[in-house]
Amino acid sequence: MKFARELAEPWGLLFAATSAGVAWAVQLPVVAAVGVGVAVLAARAGVAVATREKEPRPREARVLDVAPGSPEENWLRRAESAAEGFGSLSDSLDAGPLADRVADMAPVVQETLVTLRRLAGRASATGKALSRVDLDAVSKERRRLERELRSARAEVRGDLEQALTAVQAQADVHTRLSGARDKLLAQLQSGALGLDSLVARVAELTAATTDVAVDTGAVRELSDQLEGIRQGVLETEQATRKSLG
Repeated sequence: MKFARELAEPWGLLFAATSAGVAWAVQLPVVAAVGVGVAVLAARAGVAVATREKEPRPREARVLDVAPGSPEENWLRRAESAAEGFGSLSDSLDAGPLADRVADMAPVVQETLVTLRRLAGRASATGKALSRVDLDAVSKERRRLERELRSARAEVRGDLEQALTAVQAQADVHTRLSGARDKLLAQLQSGALGLDSLVARVAELTAATTDVAVDTGAVRELSDQLEGIRQGVLETEQATRKSLG
């Protein structure tokens, strides 16, 4: 199929036609000229297919490590436990309408968990970056430079202002990192507790509902709840990616 697509590629056809025209122009027989064009077209298609097949596959997104014993690890473990509980509940249901509806939610639960893992890794990376900025030292340095600037001579004022700008940049980085980490941890907590709540509601529903009387409104409410959790973690991931770069 790839070879056939390359044979039909417009630039390849044009190149083959040009080659055939040149062959005819040097007084080769018509059949031979056509043969030259076909050979050129086939050779070009073969090279194109071979080249594209050798192109490296896109790299998968790197999964960041989650710091052991960190708050983000604790919330991730909570979310993993909830997802495992949801799977167990789904597997334990007898075949029927309710089991089908709960099974439909399982992939969304797993997708949400995968996103929470990425958020936890980003939270750990953000915490590590935060530890590299000593905010107390930066604040002291900024106050010292501000004092010196108030009485600085004109010839050194420019240098002091540049130094103050550099120190302020460090403080701004710390502020952005702190805000991002707070947001990540809040969403990890919300996502984990949301999955916990979802499992509890599914358990309640399975205990109170029979296959002949499936509470479609309650099931729809569960689906909406899960979709809200999924959207929340995705929006947080996108927002923190934009703010941190």
